[in-house]
Amino acid sequence: MGRKIDMKKIEDVTKCQVTFSKRRSSLMKKANEIAVCCDIDVAFVAFSPSGRVSKFSNQKRIEDVLHRYVNLPPESRLNYSMDLYQH
Repeated sequence: MGRKIDMKKIEDVTKCQVTFSKRRSSLMKKANEIAVCCDIDVAFVAFSPSGRVSKFSNQKRIEDVLHRYVNLPPESRLNYSMDLYQH
């Protein structure tokens, strides 16, 4: 089992960047795993504390997955977003 980490903002800039870098890699790995195991389209976008963008998509172009999301009816986009916060 992993150790418990308090969920709070990391004030130290260096520690924040290191934590982001480590967790970004883990999140991208998990995004790939769920895409392969469940045969779904995944898009992951994250902005580092320094403003650099990291992105992952199991499709050739992340824009294709984002385009599908943007073209959903507004009420469908809202429902997807709300589902994330309820769990």
